[in-house]
Amino acid sequence: MKAEKVNISVVQDIRRMKKDSRLPLKLRITYKGNRKYYGTGYDAGIEEWAIINSADAKGGLRKIKNAIAKIELEAQECCSRIIPFSFKKFEYDFFDQKIRFETLQSAFDAYISELKKNEQLGTAKSYLDAINSLGRFKAHLKFEDITKEFLQNYERWMLGKNKSITTVGIYLRPLRTIMNIAKENGIIRSEDYPFGKRKYVLPTGRNIKKALNIQQIKQIFYHTTLAGTSLDKAKDFWIFSYLCNGMNMTDIARLRRSDVNVDTIVFEREKTKRTKRGNPTKIVVIRNEHINRVIKKWGKQSCEEKDTFLFDIIDESDSPECKRKKIEFFVHFVNDWMKPLGKELGFDLKLTTYVARHSYATILVRSGAPLALAKQTLGHASIATAESYFAGFELDEQMKYTVALTNFDVVQQA
Repeated sequence: MKAEKVNISVVQDIRRMKKDSRLPLKLRITYKGNRKYYGTGYDAGIEEWAIINSADAKGGLRKIKNAIAKIELEAQECCSRIIPFSFKKFEYDFFDQKIRFETLQSAFDAYISELKKNEQLGTAKSYLDAINSLGRFKAHLKFEDITKEFLQNYERWMLGKNKSITTVGIYLRPLRTIMNIAKENGIIRSEDYPFGKRKYVLPTGRNIKKALNIQQIKQIFYHTTLAGTSLDKAKDFWIFSYLCNGMNMTDIARLRRSDVNVDTIVFEREKTKRTKRGNPTKIVVIRNEHINRVIKKWGKQSCEEKDTFLFDIIDESDSPECKRKKIEFFVHFVNDWMKPLGKELGFDLKLTTYVARHSYATILVRSGAPLALAKQTLGHASIATAESYFAGFELDEQMKYTVALTNFDVVQQA
Protein backbone atom coordinates (compact mmCIF):
# COMPACT_ATOMS: atom_id res chain seq x y z
CA MET A 1 0.00 0.00 0.00
CA LYS A 2 1.27 3.47 -0.93
CA ALA A 3 2.22 5.93 1.83
CA GLU A 4 -0.40 8.66 2.32
CA LYS A 5 0.33 12.38 2.07
CA VAL A 6 1.08 13.83 5.50
CA ASN A 7 2.30 17.42 5.84
CA ILE A 8 4.95 17.96 8.50
CA SER A 9 6.51 21.19 9.72
CA VAL A 10 7.71 22.92 12.87
CA VAL A 11 5.82 26.19 13.42
CA GLN A 12 5.36 28.85 16.09
CA ASP A 13 2.27 28.20 18.18
CA ILE A 14 0.68 31.67 18.29
CA ARG A 15 -2.00 30.36 20.70
CA ARG A 16 0.51 29.91 23.51
CA MET A 17 2.50 33.12 23.99
CA LYS A 18 4.69 32.99 27.09
CA LYS A 19 5.19 35.81 29.61
CA ASP A 20 8.40 36.92 27.88
CA SER A 21 6.52 37.19 24.53
CA ARG A 22 8.21 34.06 23.21
CA LEU A 23 6.21 31.44 21.35
CA PRO A 24 6.69 27.67 21.65
CA LEU A 25 7.85 25.84 18.53
CA LYS A 26 5.51 22.95 17.79
CA LEU A 27 5.72 20.04 15.41
CA ARG A 28 2.55 20.34 13.28
CA ILE A 29 1.20 17.24 11.58
CA THR A 30 -1.57 17.73 8.99
CA TYR A 31 -3.49 14.78 7.58
CA LYS A 32 -6.72 15.00 5.56
CA GLY A 33 -7.50 18.46 6.90
CA ASN A 34 -6.86 17.51 10.55
CA ARG A 35 -4.01 19.09 12.46
CA LYS A 36 -2.22 18.17 15.65
CA TYR A 37 0.59 19.98 17.43
CA TYR A 38 3.37 18.43 19.51
CA GLY A 39 5.92 20.17 21.73
CA THR A 40 9.56 20.24 20.66
CA GLY A 41 10.94 21.84 23.81
CA TYR A 42 12.05 24.96 21.90
CA ASP A 43 10.64 28.47 21.72
CA ALA A 44 11.55 31.70 19.95
CA GLY A 45 10.52 35.33 19.64
CA ILE A 46 9.01 36.64 16.39
CA GLU A 47 12.29 38.12 15.16
CA GLU A 48 14.29 35.06 16.23
CA TRP A 49 11.90 32.82 14.28
CA ALA A 50 12.48 34.91 11.15
CA ILE A 51 16.24 34.49 11.55
CA ILE A 52 15.92 30.75 12.19
CA ASN A 53 14.10 30.44 8.86
CA SER A 54 16.75 32.43 6.99
CA ALA A 55 20.30 31.68 5.90
CA ASP A 56 21.61 34.06 8.56
CA ALA A 57 20.97 31.87 11.61
CA LYS A 58 24.07 31.68 13.80
CA GLY A 59 25.09 30.47 17.24
CA GLY A 60 22.18 29.34 19.39
CA LEU A 61 19.61 30.09 16.70
CA ARG A 62 21.59 27.95 14.24
CA LYS A 63 21.48 25.08 16.75
CA ILE A 64 17.70 25.43 17.04
CA LYS A 65 17.40 25.53 13.24
CA ASN A 66 19.35 22.28 12.92
CA ALA A 67 17.46 20.64 15.78
CA ILE A 68 13.99 21.35 14.36
CA ALA A 69 15.15 20.28 10.89
CA LYS A 70 16.16 16.96 12.43
CA ILE A 71 12.80 16.66 14.18
CA GLU A 72 10.96 17.30 10.88
CA LEU A 73 13.08 14.69 9.08
CA GLU A 74 12.54 12.04 11.78
CA ALA A 75 8.80 12.78 11.80
CA GLN A 76 8.67 12.46 8.01
CA GLU A 77 10.46 9.10 8.14
CA CYS A 78 8.14 7.91 10.89
CA CYS A 79 5.00 8.94 8.96
CA SER A 80 6.18 7.24 5.78
CA ARG A 81 6.29 3.91 7.67
CA ILE A 82 2.70 4.22 8.97
CA ILE A 83 0.33 2.75 6.36
CA PRO A 84 -2.50 3.62 6.67
CA PHE A 85 -1.61 6.74 8.63
CA SER A 86 -3.19 7.53 11.99
CA PHE A 87 -2.29 10.13 14.59
CA LYS A 88 -2.52 7.52 17.32
CA LYS A 89 0.02 5.26 15.63
CA PHE A 90 2.29 8.22 14.92
CA GLU A 91 2.25 9.26 18.58
CA TYR A 92 2.94 5.71 19.70
CA ASP A 93 5.89 5.28 17.33
CA PHE A 94 7.39 8.76 17.27
CA PHE A 95 7.37 9.70 20.92
CA ASP A 96 9.52 6.75 21.82
CA GLN A 97 12.16 8.46 19.74
CA LYS A 98 14.55 11.15 20.85
CA ILE A 99 12.27 14.18 20.47
CA ARG A 100 11.03 13.61 24.00
CA PHE A 101 14.60 14.07 25.21
CA GLU A 102 15.66 17.04 23.09
CA THR A 103 15.25 19.26 26.16
CA LEU A 104 14.08 18.82 29.71
CA GLN A 105 10.87 20.67 28.80
CA SER A 106 10.04 18.27 25.95
CA ALA A 107 10.67 15.30 28.25
CA PHE A 108 8.30 16.73 30.85
CA ASP A 109 5.73 17.59 28.14
CA ALA A 110 5.73 14.02 26.83
CA TYR A 111 5.43 12.53 30.32
CA ILE A 112 2.64 14.94 31.28
CA SER A 113 0.80 14.02 28.08
CA GLU A 114 0.94 10.33 29.02
CA LEU A 115 -0.35 11.08 32.52
CA LYS A 116 -3.28 13.01 31.09
CA LYS A 117 -4.11 10.17 28.70
CA ASN A 118 -4.26 7.87 31.75
CA GLU A 119 -6.48 10.44 33.51
CA GLN A 120 -3.82 10.92 36.21
CA LEU A 121 -4.60 14.61 36.23
CA GLY A 122 -3.43 15.39 39.75
CA THR A 123 -0.04 13.81 39.06
CA ALA A 124 0.16 15.63 35.72
CA LYS A 125 -0.37 18.93 37.52
CA SER A 126 2.42 18.16 40.00
CA TYR A 127 4.83 17.53 37.07
CA LEU A 128 3.71 20.75 35.40
CA ASP A 129 4.26 22.70 38.64
CA ALA A 130 7.71 21.15 38.96
CA ILE A 131 8.96 22.05 35.45
CA ASN A 132 7.47 25.54 35.73
CA SER A 133 9.37 26.12 38.98
CA LEU A 134 12.61 24.78 37.50
CA GLY A 135 12.09 26.97 34.42
CA ARG A 136 11.72 30.06 36.57
CA PHE A 137 15.04 29.25 38.21
CA LYS A 138 16.81 28.70 34.87
CA ALA A 139 15.25 28.95 31.41
CA HIS A 140 15.79 26.52 28.53
CA LEU A 141 17.08 23.71 30.71
CA LYS A 142 18.90 20.81 29.10
CA PHE A 143 19.70 17.45 30.65
CA GLU A 144 23.37 18.35 30.98
CA ASP A 145 22.37 21.33 33.15
CA ILE A 146 21.02 19.04 35.88
CA THR A 147 24.01 18.48 38.12
CA LYS A 148 24.55 18.14 41.85
CA GLU A 149 25.59 21.80 41.97
CA PHE A 150 22.50 22.89 39.99
CA LEU A 151 20.21 21.05 42.41
CA GLN A 152 21.96 22.53 45.43
CA ASN A 153 21.63 26.02 43.95
CA TYR A 154 17.95 25.43 43.15
CA GLU A 155 17.35 24.33 46.74
CA ARG A 156 19.02 27.49 48.08
CA TRP A 157 16.99 29.63 45.63
CA MET A 158 13.73 28.04 46.75
CA LEU A 159 14.54 28.46 50.43
CA GLY A 160 15.47 32.08 49.72
CA LYS A 161 11.95 32.57 48.35
CA ASN A 162 10.57 31.32 51.68
CA LYS A 163 9.57 27.93 50.26
CA SER A 164 9.84 24.99 52.64
CA ILE A 165 12.36 22.18 52.25
CA THR A 166 9.34 19.88 51.86
CA THR A 167 8.24 21.89 48.80
CA VAL A 168 11.73 21.56 47.33
CA GLY A 169 11.44 17.78 47.66
CA ILE A 170 7.96 17.77 46.09
CA TYR A 171 9.22 19.66 43.02
CA LEU A 172 12.40 17.62 42.60
CA ARG A 173 10.79 14.16 42.74
CA PRO A 174 9.21 14.57 39.27
CA LEU A 175 12.60 15.75 37.98
CA ARG A 176 14.25 12.61 39.41
CA THR A 177 11.67 10.45 37.60
CA ILE A 178 12.41 12.17 34.28
CA MET A 179 16.16 11.78 34.88
CA ASN A 180 15.65 8.08 35.64
CA ILE A 181 13.85 7.63 32.32
CA ALA A 182 16.62 9.51 30.51
CA LYS A 183 19.25 7.29 32.13
CA GLU A 184 17.34 4.12 31.22
CA ASN A 185 17.15 5.29 27.60
CA GLY A 186 20.82 6.16 27.37
CA ILE A 187 20.21 9.91 27.10
CA ILE A 188 22.45 10.58 30.08
CA ARG A 189 25.32 8.48 31.39
CA SER A 190 25.09 6.81 34.77
CA GLU A 191 28.04 8.86 36.00
CA ASP A 192 26.16 12.06 35.08
CA TYR A 193 23.06 11.07 37.04
CA PRO A 194 22.89 13.71 39.82
CA PHE A 195 20.77 12.00 42.48
CA GLY A 196 21.77 9.52 45.17
CA LYS A 197 24.44 8.80 47.73
CA ARG A 198 27.43 11.17 47.59
CA LYS A 199 25.48 13.21 45.02
CA TYR A 200 22.27 15.15 45.66
CA VAL A 201 19.93 13.55 48.18
CA LEU A 202 16.29 14.58 47.89
CA PRO A 203 15.10 16.45 50.98
CA THR A 204 12.18 14.94 52.79
CA GLY A 205 11.67 17.60 55.42
CA ARG A 206 10.26 16.79 58.77
CA ASN A 207 6.62 16.13 58.10
CA ILE A 208 5.07 16.18 61.54
CA LYS A 209 1.74 14.40 61.40
CA LYS A 210 -1.05 16.64 62.60
CA ALA A 211 -3.78 14.97 64.62
CA LEU A 212 -6.37 15.91 67.22
CA ASN A 213 -7.01 14.11 70.48
CA ILE A 214 -10.35 12.52 71.36
CA GLN A 215 -11.54 15.50 73.42
CA GLN A 216 -10.90 17.87 70.51
CA ILE A 217 -12.81 15.50 68.23
CA LYS A 218 -15.66 15.68 70.76
CA GLN A 219 -15.68 19.46 70.51
CA ILE A 220 -16.14 19.24 66.74
CA PHE A 221 -18.90 16.64 67.02
CA TYR A 222 -20.90 18.68 69.50
CA HIS A 223 -20.32 22.12 68.02
CA THR A 224 -23.75 23.46 67.05
CA THR A 225 -24.19 24.51 63.41
CA LEU A 226 -27.25 25.83 61.61
CA ALA A 227 -28.68 22.99 59.50
CA GLY A 228 -28.03 23.30 55.78
CA THR A 229 -25.36 25.99 56.05
CA SER A 230 -21.91 25.75 54.49
CA LEU A 231 -20.29 25.22 57.90
CA ASP A 232 -22.83 22.49 58.68
CA LYS A 233 -21.98 20.71 55.41
CA ALA A 234 -18.21 21.12 55.83
CA LYS A 235 -18.35 19.79 59.39
CA ASP A 236 -20.45 16.78 58.36
CA PHE A 237 -18.02 15.78 55.60
CA TRP A 238 -15.00 16.32 57.88
CA ILE A 239 -16.61 13.98 60.42
CA PHE A 240 -17.52 11.53 57.64
CA SER A 241 -13.88 11.45 56.52
CA TYR A 242 -12.66 10.93 60.09
CA LEU A 243 -15.08 8.06 60.77
CA CYS A 244 -14.64 6.40 57.37
CA ASN A 245 -11.03 5.31 57.98
CA GLY A 246 -9.73 8.79 57.22
CA MET A 247 -11.18 8.57 53.70
CA ASN A 248 -9.87 11.42 51.54
CA MET A 249 -12.20 13.74 49.63
CA THR A 250 -11.41 12.20 46.24
CA ASP A 251 -12.63 8.80 47.45
CA ILE A 252 -15.65 10.37 49.16
CA ALA A 253 -16.59 12.15 45.93
CA ARG A 254 -16.24 8.90 43.95
CA LEU A 255 -18.23 6.70 46.36
CA ARG A 256 -21.12 4.93 44.63
CA ARG A 257 -24.31 3.57 46.12
CA SER A 258 -23.05 0.09 45.22
CA ASP A 259 -20.18 0.63 47.70
CA VAL A 260 -22.64 1.08 50.58
CA ASN A 261 -23.84 -2.11 52.27
CA VAL A 262 -26.07 -2.65 55.30
CA ASP A 263 -23.27 -2.52 57.89
CA THR A 264 -20.23 -1.43 55.89
CA ILE A 265 -18.86 0.76 53.12
CA VAL A 266 -16.36 -1.04 50.89
CA PHE A 267 -14.20 0.97 48.49
CA GLU A 268 -10.86 1.01 46.73
CA ARG A 269 -8.59 4.04 47.05
CA GLU A 270 -8.43 6.04 43.83
CA LYS A 271 -4.73 6.65 44.52
CA THR A 272 -3.84 2.94 44.28
CA LYS A 273 -6.25 1.72 41.59
CA ARG A 274 -3.60 1.74 38.84
CA THR A 275 -0.70 0.46 40.91
CA LYS A 276 -2.69 -2.44 42.39
CA ARG A 277 -4.89 -3.51 39.48
CA GLY A 278 -3.66 -7.08 39.74
CA ASN A 279 -4.22 -7.22 43.50
CA PRO A 280 -6.74 -4.51 44.46
CA THR A 281 -7.04 -3.57 48.12
CA LYS A 282 -10.61 -3.23 49.33
CA ILE A 283 -11.02 -0.98 52.36
CA VAL A 284 -13.86 -1.73 54.76
CA VAL A 285 -15.54 1.00 56.79
CA ILE A 286 -17.81 0.05 59.69
CA ARG A 287 -21.00 2.11 59.45
CA ASN A 288 -22.40 3.82 62.55
CA GLU A 289 -25.16 6.29 63.34
CA HIS A 290 -23.01 9.31 62.48
CA ILE A 291 -21.99 7.93 59.07
CA ASN A 292 -25.60 6.96 58.37
CA ARG A 293 -26.77 10.46 59.27
CA VAL A 294 -24.38 12.09 56.77
CA ILE A 295 -25.43 9.69 54.00
CA LYS A 296 -29.12 10.36 54.68
CA LYS A 297 -28.60 14.11 54.94
CA TRP A 298 -26.23 14.76 52.02
CA GLY A 299 -26.59 11.67 49.80
CA LYS A 300 -28.27 12.11 46.42
CA GLN A 301 -32.00 11.71 46.92
CA SER A 302 -33.14 11.85 43.30
CA CYS A 303 -31.68 8.56 42.13
CA GLU A 304 -31.47 5.18 43.85
CA GLU A 305 -29.56 3.37 41.09
CA LYS A 306 -26.69 1.35 42.54
CA ASP A 307 -24.03 2.66 40.16
CA THR A 308 -24.62 6.39 40.75
CA PHE A 309 -22.36 8.59 42.86
CA LEU A 310 -23.47 8.68 46.48
CA PHE A 311 -22.92 12.42 46.99
CA ASP A 312 -23.54 15.40 44.73
CA ILE A 313 -19.89 16.45 44.39
CA ILE A 314 -19.13 15.27 40.83
CA ASP A 315 -21.39 14.14 37.98
CA GLU A 316 -21.22 11.17 35.64
CA SER A 317 -21.17 13.52 32.64
CA ASP A 318 -18.14 15.49 33.90
CA SER A 319 -14.88 15.17 32.02
CA PRO A 320 -11.88 13.84 33.99
CA GLU A 321 -10.48 17.36 34.25
CA CYS A 322 -13.84 18.72 35.41
CA LYS A 323 -14.07 15.98 38.07
CA ARG A 324 -10.58 16.87 39.31
CA LYS A 325 -11.43 20.57 39.56
CA LYS A 326 -14.73 19.92 41.35
CA ILE A 327 -13.01 17.68 43.91
CA GLU A 328 -10.25 20.26 44.38
CA PHE A 329 -12.93 22.92 44.93
CA PHE A 330 -14.71 20.69 47.45
CA VAL A 331 -11.50 20.19 49.45
CA HIS A 332 -11.02 23.95 49.54
CA PHE A 333 -14.65 24.38 50.56
CA VAL A 334 -14.30 22.03 53.55
CA ASN A 335 -10.96 23.50 54.59
CA ASP A 336 -12.12 27.10 54.24
CA TRP A 337 -14.98 26.48 56.68
CA MET A 338 -13.20 24.14 59.09
CA LYS A 339 -10.08 26.28 59.63
CA PRO A 340 -12.06 29.15 61.27
CA LEU A 341 -13.92 26.58 63.37
CA GLY A 342 -10.58 25.21 64.59
CA LYS A 343 -9.50 28.73 65.60
CA GLU A 344 -12.81 29.28 67.39
CA LEU A 345 -12.32 26.05 69.34
CA GLY A 346 -8.77 27.05 70.27
CA PHE A 347 -6.90 24.32 68.36
CA ASP A 348 -3.20 24.92 67.72
CA LEU A 349 -3.28 23.48 64.19
CA LYS A 350 -5.22 24.22 61.03
CA LEU A 351 -8.36 22.09 60.89
CA THR A 352 -8.16 20.50 57.43
CA THR A 353 -9.23 17.28 55.73
CA TYR A 354 -5.60 16.13 56.19
CA VAL A 355 -6.08 16.41 59.95
CA ALA A 356 -9.23 14.26 59.77
CA ARG A 357 -7.30 11.38 58.19
CA HIS A 358 -4.43 11.50 60.66
CA SER A 359 -6.69 12.00 63.66
CA TYR A 360 -8.47 8.77 62.70
CA ALA A 361 -5.18 6.84 62.56
CA THR A 362 -3.78 8.38 65.74
CA ILE A 363 -6.85 7.82 67.87
CA LEU A 364 -7.18 4.26 66.60
CA VAL A 365 -3.60 3.52 67.66
CA ARG A 366 -4.01 5.26 71.00
CA SER A 367 -7.04 3.05 71.67
CA GLY A 368 -4.72 0.03 71.58
CA ALA A 369 -5.32 -1.09 67.99
CA PRO A 370 -2.34 -2.87 66.38
CA LEU A 371 -0.39 -0.85 63.83
CA ALA A 372 -1.08 -3.60 61.31
CA LEU A 373 -4.73 -2.56 61.31
CA ALA A 374 -3.74 0.72 59.63
CA LYS A 375 -2.47 -1.17 56.60
CA GLN A 376 -6.00 -2.45 56.02
CA THR A 377 -8.12 0.49 57.12
CA LEU A 378 -5.99 3.30 55.71
CA GLY A 379 -5.15 1.38 52.55
CA HIS A 380 -1.38 1.67 52.99
CA ALA A 381 0.89 -0.75 51.20
CA SER A 382 3.11 -1.47 54.18
CA ILE A 383 3.32 -1.26 57.96
CA ALA A 384 6.19 1.22 57.57
CA THR A 385 3.88 3.62 55.75
CA ALA A 386 1.25 3.19 58.44
CA GLU A 387 3.76 3.90 61.18
CA SER A 388 4.74 7.20 59.57
CA TYR A 389 1.28 8.50 59.81
CA PHE A 390 -2.73 -0.17 61.31
CA ALA A 391 -3.06 -8.49 56.79
CA GLY A 392 -6.42 -9.54 57.64
CA PHE A 393 -8.41 -8.39 60.62
CA GLU A 394 -11.97 -9.68 61.02
CA LEU A 395 -14.80 -7.15 61.01
CA ASP A 396 -15.69 -7.73 64.65
CA GLU A 397 -12.05 -7.05 65.60
CA GLN A 398 -12.03 -3.85 63.56
CA MET A 399 -15.41 -2.84 65.03
CA LYS A 400 -14.03 -3.19 68.58
CA TYR A 401 -11.40 -0.56 67.87
CA THR A 402 -13.48 1.82 65.73
CA VAL A 403 -15.84 2.31 68.68
CA ALA A 404 -12.97 4.34 70.17
CA LEU A 405 -13.41 6.97 67.47
CA THR A 406 -16.47 8.33 69.29
CA ASN A 407 -15.71 7.18 72.84
CA PHE A 408 -15.64 10.71 74.21
CA ASP A 409 -15.75 9.63 77.87
CA VAL A 410 -12.24 8.14 77.72
CA VAL A 411 -9.23 10.42 78.12
CA GLN A 412 -6.38 9.07 75.95
CA GLN A 413 -2.71 9.77 76.45
CA ALA A 414 -1.16 12.13 73.97
